[in-house]
Amino acid sequence: MSCPKVSLAPSCEIDLDEPGKQHGYIRIQFSADRSAYGWLPVPIMSIKNGDGPVAVIIGANHGDEYEGVSITSGLYQELEIGDVKGQIIFLPAANAPAFYAGRRTSPLDWTGEGNLNRMFPGNQYGPPTEMIAWYITTEIVPRGDVFFDLHSAGKSIDHHPSVKIRLMGDEDKDALQMKFLELFGAPIGIVGNRVHETTLSGEILPLDKIYLSTELGGAGKIRPWIRDFGYNGMKRCLREMGVFVGDEKLPEPEHKVSLKAMQTGENYIFARTSGMFEPRVNLGDEVQDGQFAGYIWNTKELWQKPTELFFDRGGIVFCKRNPALCEVGDTLFFTLNDYHS
Repeated sequence: MSCPKVSLAPSCEIDLDEPGKQHGYIRIQFSADRSAYGWLPVPIMSIKNGDGPVAVIIGANHGDEYEGVSITSGLYQELEIGDVKGQIIFLPAANAPAFYAGRRTSPLDWTGEGNLNRMFPGNQYGPPTEMIAWYITTEIVPRGDVFFDLHSAGKSIDHHPSVKIRLMGDEDKDALQMKFLELFGAPIGIVGNRVHETTLSGEILPLDKIYLSTELGGAGKIRPWIRDFGYNGMKRCLREMGVFVGDEKLPEPEHKVSLKAMQTGENYIFARTSGMFEPRVNLGDEVQDGQFAGYIWNTKELWQKPTELFFDRGGIVFCKRNPALCEVGDTLFFTLNDYHS
């Protein structure tokens, strides 16, 4: 007599093939000291109505990036079935264990800090973060046509708000992506042609699907003006792809987008000594090659002159470290330069 094996792979409480408006959890099986037979809840929602394109909206790919959580959850609560033609799948807190803990990375993985966006395609029987990556890769990615991955910078970094695309070499799809940059309403639109391995973007683009990501501020907080243009921008993009068909009159994009190229190594300033970081420029400032950027103070010997920091390559100040204390290897700044097609 054979004895069947019972799967402990992630499962979903809702049926993504069913029409209507649904919500529930992806269940990540997790036998822990506090709960021997428990599972971890990862929120998932769906609005499906007839045939049409499928949009996937993702928040908290990193757990301390809150703007995307608010936008994704707010859209699900506002939109009704009749507003949708096709399907919108909502993952408002993709790295849910990290989000619940207020951390960029999950505190539950036995392999170390669980950075979801460095673990794709994942492992169905791995540590929790790998199980989440596996579920997204196998169950969500095949369904979607366009993916909106709403990042911000988390507690350690602040960003001048942006939306980013990766060119695919398909004339029609790239034209739609460029239209998304215009419609989203962010001050900066970043255009690139490369992706990183083990990221969600790296999983999606080889499948010839559109992937758009954002950096909606950061610093572990939600700014009303960023959340508002991001929320309106998502609606404008969903309407452009034909999945949002509500008759609501949407506001025009809040900012005229300035197109920038993806950063390279010379755009960065890294800490070369540990201490107290004192920036002397602000996000959004235009700086020149070689311009003074700030200081790092020796926290033990405060009678010493601080280490001076300079930009190798100027441009717009797009990224700035948020905490004052830093260690060797921390990113302190990086700049962006104009995009030329």
